[in-house]
Amino acid sequence: MSNIDHHLSIEAPNESSMTKSGKKWHRRRSIIRDFAINTTMHGLPKVLNSEHIYSRIFWAISFAIFTVFMLYFIVRTILTYLQYPTQTNVSADIEWPQDFPAVSICNVASFRYDQFIGPFLNYTNALNLTYENITDVLSPVRIRNFIQYKVNRHESITQYSFSLHSMLYQCLYNYMPCSSTDFIPFISSVYGLCFTFNAKMKNSSVSVRYGNQYGGFGQLDLAFYVHSQQYVPYFVD
Repeated sequence: MSNIDHHLSIEAPNESSMTKSGKKWHRRRSIIRDFAINTTMHGLPKVLNSEHIYSRIFWAISFAIFTVFMLYFIVRTILTYLQYPTQTNVSADIEWPQDFPAVSICNVASFRYDQFIGPFLNYTNALNLTYENITDVLSPVRIRNFIQYKVNRHESITQYSFSLHSMLYQCLYNYMPCSSTDFIPFISSVYGLCFTFNAKMKNSSVSVRYGNQYGGFGQLDLAFYVHSQQYVPYFVD
């Protein structure tokens, strides 16, 4: 077995290395001191510029306390934001009496067959259109062309629709009788001639009805005869 000698050498720091380390520390300390003296942050320059030790202690304690408060409120604000708090304010205002809402009614059929078929056939005959059966005559395309023709000539088409007088056979508002004269007509692009109950018109002196009128609670009862036998075939689903 061979003996191995281990040599441990310890070198003392030389003077040059200690000098370099001291210069680095002095430089860093100088930078920090210059920043603290020249900063616009309140309190910190007072800590270093005060001549008396008591002033330095006062400003140091004050700076530390307000720094802690600042960090506390910053952390609190961030945590509150991350919780995504919401606040909903709901208020209910009860108004009585209230206006009864406007109610509009339309017949699903835009046109009445016995009023419509005569002018429509005159239109198709004037165009010399040929057709094999009634389905071709009353095709939706030709009916729309007929309506467009009338509109372009500024002719009324309401006479081809169902009048409210012919459909309405019962009208009660809060158990009091009403009639077709209590409705205002208007034209719908889908259903043709429609009617609105309790509509408020700008130039009308008639006031709207209230829900408690006649001592009731706002109840409208309507009954209609829709004349389904007069629907134009192949034009109403």
